[in-house]
Amino acid sequence: MAMQNTYTYTARSVENPEYSVTFTLFDHRMSVGTGAPMEQMAQALERVGAGEAEEEGAGAAEGEEIEAVEAEKQSKLWLKPMAISLVEQGTKPFHVDDVDADVEGDWLRVRGWVRAGGLRLAPVTLMKGRVDNPDAALAFVDEVNERKTEAFGPLALFDYWGAWFAAGFVIVLLLQLQRHRGRKA
Repeated sequence: MAMQNTYTYTARSVENPEYSVTFTLFDHRMSVGTGAPMEQMAQALERVGAGEAEEEGAGAAEGEEIEAVEAEKQSKLWLKPMAISLVEQGTKPFHVDDVDADVEGDWLRVRGWVRAGGLRLAPVTLMKGRVDNPDAALAFVDEVNERKTEAFGPLALFDYWGAWFAAGFVIVLLLQLQRHRGRKA
């Protein structure tokens, strides 16, 4: 069975083109995949570990230390989507209502919400970093926002655990006030 209404965008790192994340929109859902095979992920993890070891070592020039720190930060930014992709394999894709995407210049940020009990529990950064094709990133963000508009639910405010806790607190407070007034009368 072929998926209807699909849109695929691959975000590739400006600093290290071997790091890529693929977002596939189908109907009102989005899946996250990585372009780096497991060997590349293992190599990236080794580089991050090596960067930490180099920082502990003495004698490196200050410019080299700054480059190593920046490389480590970039590796970590691009490793997170890989981990999320692996986790997503055991779960279902994100609903577009649970996806926030924005782009500023060549900097793309994509965040999804993890649900518990059908309600939003916590945001998870799916992608954050500089991408090699900002125009394609902007088109992807526009597509996500268009699909979110199409799929907008009427009770979006009560889609968060915090809203339900606040509503419950207000109800308990009103009941307590009513009980307190009843005792005075």
